[in-house]
Amino acid sequence: MEDKPREEASGEGEEERENLINRFPDVPPGPEVPEPPKIKSKLPPHPAKPEPGSFQPGSYNKMAIAATAASSFIMPIIVLSVLGWWLDQKLHHTTNWMAMIGVLLGLVAGISGLLNVLKRLE
Repeated sequence: MEDKPREEASGEGEEERENLINRFPDVPPGPEVPEPPKIKSKLPPHPAKPEPGSFQPGSYNKMAIAATAASSFIMPIIVLSVLGWWLDQKLHHTTNWMAMIGVLLGLVAGISGLLNVLKRLE
């Protein structure tokens, strides 16, 4: 291979550069970008300051506890009286005194359950 003198090589490089500049024109300037819009956010009211007429935090919890008040009073009466009736049938009693004891025990258990629910509501 023949070695070219440096002067000739640098002259060819300038020609190539000029050819590239002529082939690819300058990049046009970018469009002017408008200012971004200013957004004013409207936040909801602070949770520590509830709106008038709205539900207070924990109010649903109290409603759920109050809904269990009836079942905590009635269910022990029903369960213990049915258990007493079943024992009367199983033991072949002519009088239903076990069912009566079940009703009385159910009343005691129901009243104490109802009082527990009322304590939780306060």
